[in-house]
Amino acid sequence: MKNQFKKAIGYGSVCLAIVLIAGCKKDSGEQSTQTSTLQGKVSKGVPVTLASVAPGAFSLWGNCTDKPYLIGTTGICVPVASSLECASGGLGSPNDLAAQQTNGNGQTANAFQFYGCFKGGSNAPDGTNEMSVFITDDVTNWTGDEMGFTETLSDHTLKAYVQSPKPGGGTYPLDYKVLLTNDNGYHTFKCAARSTAPGTVDFYIDGVYVNTVSSSYGAHYYNNYDYVVGTTHRTSNWSSTGQQIELYSINTY
Repeated sequence: MKNQFKKAIGYGSVCLAIVLIAGCKKDSGEQSTQTSTLQGKVSKGVPVTLASVAPGAFSLWGNCTDKPYLIGTTGICVPVASSLECASGGLGSPNDLAAQQTNGNGQTANAFQFYGCFKGGSNAPDGTNEMSVFITDDVTNWTGDEMGFTETLSDHTLKAYVQSPKPGGGTYPLDYKVLLTNDNGYHTFKCAARSTAPGTVDFYIDGVYVNTVSSSYGAHYYNNYDYVVGTTHRTSNWSSTGQQIELYSINTY
C-alpha cells in the first residue's frame, strides 16, 4: 500500500457472517443506478481493452476476527478493523485488512476503475488511520509504483494520490490532491496514467474528469504489471463502527 502501510500478510478464512453482510450491502436501488463511464480510452486518445476483475480473484485477509468479505457474488467489503487488539505485530502495531489480487495473478494495466464507496469518518485521532483503493506493481514490499484513492479517517477527506519508490528501497512522500470531503456516496472511481507522460495520472468520478496528479520523483504508472488492492489501515483506537470501503464492477485496462 502507500508509505504508511506495512503489510504482514495473513491469509485467513473469509467470514461471511450475516450480520456483516447486512452492515455493508447496498440496496438494489443503489446498485441499479450504477453507470458505466468506460469510454474506450485511457487518456489522450489511447484505445484500451477492458479487463474485468471478479471478486473471487481477490485474497481477503486480516489479522483477527475482522476480515474483508464478499457481498454476494458481485462485490467486496473491507471494513476498518474494530480495534488494535489483533494487529499482526502485536498490540500497538497497525491493524490492516485487505482485499488483494494475489502475487503473480495481476495484469498489465494503464488504468483501473470501480464502482463503490468510501464510508469513512472524521473521528480518528490522526491521518495515519485510513482506507485506500489502488493498483500497484509491488504486493511484496509495498514500495512500488502505485496510483489510486485514499481517505484519511481523521477528516473524512478523499484524495487522489500516486506513490513513488525510492532507489534502494522505501517510498517518497505521496503526491496527492483532495477530491471529496464528507462523502459516503456510491460513485464510479477511475484513474488513468497517460501514455505520453507515464508519471502523470488523471482522475475521474462518475465519468467526469476531476483532477490530475503527477509524480514529483519520476515514477512510472503506465503499462505496469499491476494488482488491484482495497485496504483499511488502523493505527489508533476509536469508534469506527460502519466505516468501510465497498468495491463493485472492478476493471483494469
